[in-house]
Amino acid sequence: MPSLLSSMLSKPGTWLLHIALTTILVGACVTHFFGEQGEIHLRADHAESLNLKRSALSLFLWDFQVVYDSDNNPVDYIADLRLLDRGRQPLKVDEGTLRMNKPLKYHNWRFCQSNFDSDQLGVTLRYNYDPWGIGITYTGYALLLIAMIAFFFQPRTRFRALLKSLTAKRSNNAVVLQRSGLTALAVIAIILAIIMTKVVTPKPPLQPVLQTPLLGIHVSVIMLAYTLFAIIAINGILGLCMPKRREQLMHLSQILLYPAEFCLMAGIFIGAVWANMSWGRYWGWDPKETWALITMLVYALLLHLPWLAGKLKIKNEKLRITYHIFSIVAFAFVLFTYFGVTYLLGGLHSYMN
Repeated sequence: MPSLLSSMLSKPGTWLLHIALTTILVGACVTHFFGEQGEIHLRADHAESLNLKRSALSLFLWDFQVVYDSDNNPVDYIADLRLLDRGRQPLKVDEGTLRMNKPLKYHNWRFCQSNFDSDQLGVTLRYNYDPWGIGITYTGYALLLIAMIAFFFQPRTRFRALLKSLTAKRSNNAVVLQRSGLTALAVIAIILAIIMTKVVTPKPPLQPVLQTPLLGIHVSVIMLAYTLFAIIAINGILGLCMPKRREQLMHLSQILLYPAEFCLMAGIFIGAVWANMSWGRYWGWDPKETWALITMLVYALLLHLPWLAGKLKIKNEKLRITYHIFSIVAFAFVLFTYFGVTYLLGGLHSYMN
């Protein structure tokens, strides 16, 4: 116990990162087992009953309209509802409005726009009741953000050790050159990520669901992660072809892997928050989000590969070769997530085609 406490105090960012991921997993389990969700179709001038475990509501579509811009492109969907909670006394009619990316909240219930009828006299809404699951999950997201920032400031990490190893026992000029190289590589990665973001971000006119600041943030962070993963894969190819540089290239890849994995995590969870706003659930096992999660787990395994090698007593040179091969294979998951899922599996992210 004292050694565990000592480890937690010396590496708070690392421990908080694992606590955050565990909290997110717990929140997902609470949502799955205790949350309630579904869809309801409403037509104008006709009340629909929603008999739920925790309440009995009558919903009435008072008005629905599609908002268009000057070029006659839809920019928003607005539904005005009246709600009667038959389980409350005295009975009272409540009114509310929901829009795309702005769900209607009624006590602990949330209603989101899902679809509308071609005559615009009816709508399909997603509803959910999940106050505890969402609360726990969002707490995990907040802890994850704090943990990722804290990780780079804690003194005793493999990341810090790798940075020192690249500049150990070298002249001052070599140290400056190494640091300049890392800085240049980071700048190149950011520039490439910006270019890729511009290429893959849908061009106007945008669907109403895409008209949110989260679009640019989500895509940019994911593209930065993919760019860093590409550099790591290139390092892997060079490491296999250049035995004398194999160790140095592995250390460089390990340094880049931390921000790359953190960016992918952040991108996935930013997308989850956006999905919760738009579709009423933060995770739906859509092909794109599922494969992004698989990719994150694959790179998490690569992140822990040196630790596993130590436990399995794998020799240094064998570890280096294995690491570079793994980094190349792992990038295949990135390519499939980006291209394969988009063109073969489709899903809710098909608007990115």
